[in-house]
Amino acid sequence: MKTKEQIYEDTKRLVYEQDKENYLAYYKVFTENISRRDITTEESEAIIKAAYDTYKEQEQQLEDILDLAYIDLMESSNRQAI
Repeated sequence: MKTKEQIYEDTKRLVYEQDKENYLAYYKVFTENISRRDITTEESEAIIKAAYDTYKEQEQQLEDILDLAYIDLMESSNRQAI
């Protein structure tokens, strides 16, 4: 059985990996749309902004997951210390 610390470290690793994948997805949208000439600049910027907003929302959700995992780790550490 994994310890709480191992679970936290696994969660942290998975969160960072997912954040990297999310960023690369945003970056792909950015690079594909930054120099498009078949749509207006405003449309291109709107696509990029929507992708960035999605990335930032996902990033916040991942940070929340990591925060909760850390809180769980600290609570179990405090219970063991008592």
